[in-house]
Amino acid sequence: MTELRFPLEGYCLEEAEDSDNDYLLDTVEESVVGSVPEEEAVASDLWISDILTVMLDIRTTGDMENELYILKDDRGRRAGLLWMGVSRDQFTCDGTGYILQIYVERCLRRRGLGKALMRSAEEWCREKGLFSMTLNVGSVNKTADKLYRSAGFRPRTVVMHKRLI
Repeated sequence: MTELRFPLEGYCLEEAEDSDNDYLLDTVEESVVGSVPEEEAVASDLWISDILTVMLDIRTTGDMENELYILKDDRGRRAGLLWMGVSRDQFTCDGTGYILQIYVERCLRRRGLGKALMRSAEEWCREKGLFSMTLNVGSVNKTADKLYRSAGFRPRTVVMHKRLI
C-alpha cells in the first residue's frame, strides 16, 4: 500500500482501495452539493449521480493521472481524503497539480487537518515535478475558500454560470 507523507502525528494518508469507493462517493456528494447555490443543491438528485459516475470513471479508467488517498487516524478510522490529479494550466499549458477533492470529517474539522492535507498536496506535486497547483471552489463554500486562501491560493479567473432552465 502506497502512503503519502502526512505532517500531523496520529494520522496517515494511505492510497485508496476499491473498498473505499462508497466513502469516496459519500464525501464527494457532500462536498459537491455543499458547493453549489441552494437552488442547485435542492435539485441535486437530478445530477449528482452523473458527477459521481464520471469521478469514479476518471479514477478507474486512468483518463487522467490521479491518485486518491484516504486520511486515517492511528486506529485506522477514516478521517478524510485527498484526491490529486495532473492537469494542464489553461493559460500556459504547463502541467499542474489539480486538487480534485479534499475532505475532512465534520467532527474533525477546525483541527488543522485541512491545512495538513494541503501541505501533503503540495508535496505530491513536488514529487511529480510540478510547479503549480490548481483547484476549484464553489462560490457558496466559504469554509473551503478560507482554507484555500490560507494555503496561499488566490483567484486567477472567475467562472461565470447561468442556468437556462
